[in-house]
Amino acid sequence: MKRMLLFAAALLGCTTAFAQTMKVVEGPVTTLIPAATASDIQFAAGGSQFTVNGLTFPTSTVSEILFDRSEVKPATLSVRYSNDGASVSVSADVAPKLQITVRGAHVAVLADPSLTEEVTYVLSGASKAGSFWMDGEYKSTLVLNSLDLTNPDSAAVCIENGKRINVVLTEGTSNSLADAAGGPQKACFFINGHAEFSGAGSLYLAGRTKHAYASDEYTQLKAGLGFICVSEAAGDGLHIEQYFQMDGGTVDVSGTQGDCIDVSVTKDPLDEFNGQAFLNGGELKMYVSANDVKGLKTDSALTFSGGTVYAEVSGLGTKGFSVGTDLLIQQPTATPTVLNMDVKGTTYMPGDPALESKCRGMKIKGNYTFDGGSISMNVTGKKAKGISCDGTYTYKSGTTNVLPE
Repeated sequence: MKRMLLFAAALLGCTTAFAQTMKVVEGPVTTLIPAATASDIQFAAGGSQFTVNGLTFPTSTVSEILFDRSEVKPATLSVRYSNDGASVSVSADVAPKLQITVRGAHVAVLADPSLTEEVTYVLSGASKAGSFWMDGEYKSTLVLNSLDLTNPDSAAVCIENGKRINVVLTEGTSNSLADAAGGPQKACFFINGHAEFSGAGSLYLAGRTKHAYASDEYTQLKAGLGFICVSEAAGDGLHIEQYFQMDGGTVDVSGTQGDCIDVSVTKDPLDEFNGQAFLNGGELKMYVSANDVKGLKTDSALTFSGGTVYAEVSGLGTKGFSVGTDLLIQQPTATPTVLNMDVKGTTYMPGDPALESKCRGMKIKGNYTFDGGSISMNVTGKKAKGISCDGTYTYKSGTTNVLPE
């Protein structure tokens, strides 16, 4: 290694004019250094370590030094999964502030509290026994780029840093995440923070221990989003705290033992829009076939302002929408608001004063205002109803074939 490093040091001066990147390889982790900034290599006495571009590397851990014409994207860490494990590449500007651990195909990154720039984490490749875990104190971007990841022990992807997490589904890619039954995880894909999804790719989720996806704060699906599919969940398909906002994309949820989408309040009652959901665009499909569960449940208000919703509800005591306070259905823009529901079911635990629950297309615990859009609902089953409203119903505009009772 020492001989190779001496050769690299001599070579560096004549290659930087032609090469774009210096790559220092330490096991599964490669540090990417722009050749233009790697002016020389300084060796410690005895050759136990060397420093380049302000980064120090023990010679005992370095297996290769490579030069090529690849471009270094600043503030970026990339993980490539395979059957044999995972390889990590990290740009030199943020490498000193990221503690990276790789065990097989399980990758963990801990960002130093002093990090004050946004890091982009790019995940690609496939593994049946891998995961990605990240924690820190600054917002970040997570890019899924043709990722197929299953963790047989815990969550496939777990982001713990509690800040804004921009999740990008790379256009033209299909991404799949799954976990296994019996793990300690809250969800197959968990984000402790504000999650904002964008990108025209697709994401398939299977949660075999509890939820398929969960966030401890709001989740927003932006306009132009591609496709998110939950194929199974031992609990909820999407379990979201604070609020859920859907501005675009297609979401398809089925195979859940809990609710398709559950929006609950956080521990802080002063959090913005706590327990609410806003559907402003896109297409939401929910297939509910378990007893006493809901398609979309909110602890507080639910507002429809555009987009198309289809809910197929069947089972004892099931509900298409369960609204904790007020429901507003409106069409304030040219984007149509369309709700189509097929409700089939009877009563769950009839006669039990605490557990009895009747099948409903919509169960509204507060007031219901209908001010635009269209509702088409087919209801069958003993004692089943289309809409049940505990508060006041106000009609302003729109077309519907079912009225609250």
